[in-house]
Amino acid sequence: MESNPTAGLWRTTAVRRCSCDWPFHWIADVTTFDSVARVHQYVATVRQSGARSLTEAAANTRAMGEASAMAKVIEAVAAVLDMSDPDHESFADSAADCLDALLAHEQEIRRILTGLAGPPAASATVANIPHHRCHHN
Repeated sequence: MESNPTAGLWRTTAVRRCSCDWPFHWIADVTTFDSVARVHQYVATVRQSGARSLTEAAANTRAMGEASAMAKVIEAVAAVLDMSDPDHESFADSAADCLDALLAHEQEIRRILTGLAGPPAASATVANIPHHRCHHN
């Protein structure tokens, strides 16, 4: 990748409703955790149409929370594909080597899939956003 996503373990807040009555948006924040400095840092706010169901908005938010990890896994899988390409410099003339390289990422792939499935969305709270700062003004 030309530019790497924000480093650290990405996490999302629960999906909540903006303070407007209609049309409203579902919102959630994405943060990252730096385990060395033990600090959470803001990455983004995910804003989705209130026309989407809460369940769908929660699933989309979980996907955003896994975006950084998914990008790293895709890069790793692409490297394994390179290993199976005879014209590539990292070619490994062994299916077992390619499989071992792929299986090295099995835990992370399964963790991402579990995270994407996630728990069912609970009821959404209304975010504490002053009306004059909401998206409609």
